[in-house]
Amino acid sequence: MNMSSEYLLQGILDAPVGQVVTVLGEVLNCKIHLQVVEQNTVAPNHFVRKVAITAQGLPVIKADVKFDSRILPEFIMADLLKKKRGIGTILNVNGINATRNVISLNRNPDENKVTREYEIIHNGIVWFTITEEIRLGNLDSYKNS
Repeated sequence: MNMSSEYLLQGILDAPVGQVVTVLGEVLNCKIHLQVVEQNTVAPNHFVRKVAITAQGLPVIKADVKFDSRILPEFIMADLLKKKRGIGTILNVNGINATRNVISLNRNPDENKVTREYEIIHNGIVWFTITEEIRLGNLDSYKNS
């Protein structure tokens, strides 16, 4: 991984909860787009949301977000069910302070990507479990274009 990729990756990994899109935009100096690709109920009260984050049309982060509707406040669930905003935006708009607990972080140099699994915790309760794939090759492609 070159120095530029390492800097970009560290910026993403160190971003505060709810600030990944903002930090990515600052590091890449471009407009970042977050799209909720789909959101499904996988069991009673259990949901999985698939999210794509792109920079200038190139996918840079894909994420699966798991959550349980019984744990979240109704106003958070109502916003999630609209499928319009990212988790971080929803938390920030509602003044929710949360922390990140990283479960795993794996670098795959052959595929030029990093995967990370983490929990978003509020008041000692896990609200979301997120599995991310960060595509370093696309970050490099964007920076070199």
